[in-house]
Amino acid sequence: MKQLLAFSLLVLFAAPVLAQDSPPALANETVRWNLAIAQLETSLDSEYQSVREQTLKNAIVLATLYRDKVDLAGQRSLLHKIYEESKSPKNRKLAVALLQAIGGNRAQDFLARNTTQAEFDEGRLTVASVLNDYYINHQNPVTG
Repeated sequence: MKQLLAFSLLVLFAAPVLAQDSPPALANETVRWNLAIAQLETSLDSEYQSVREQTLKNAIVLATLYRDKVDLAGQRSLLHKIYEESKSPKNRKLAVALLQAIGGNRAQDFLARNTTQAEFDEGRLTVASVLNDYYINHQNPVTG
């Protein structure tokens, strides 16, 4: 009987605390951006070329449009590796484009030392193309 009374009192006192609305963890914008960056970092290192391709495109959009919230400068060495070793010419081009989107002296130095002017120009066009695709998809979302 004492246990039932203790349990009833516990429920009675705990109910108001449990009934309070607590903000979900993903309501915090910083948490969402940190999760997005962690996902990008993981996907950039994917063994699948198609996953890497889409991740590079997503990273270009984030690095360009959300520069104040997303810092991908730590991924430069992985992007260098993708550029130098990828079997996919498209991913090599996207890696150059992402390095341009990230910017910064180290990225620019790498691009100046390792890419031709044609690759550099193509990277700029790639950034523009990816952003154009992004805007088209967000203005006319596919309904399913």
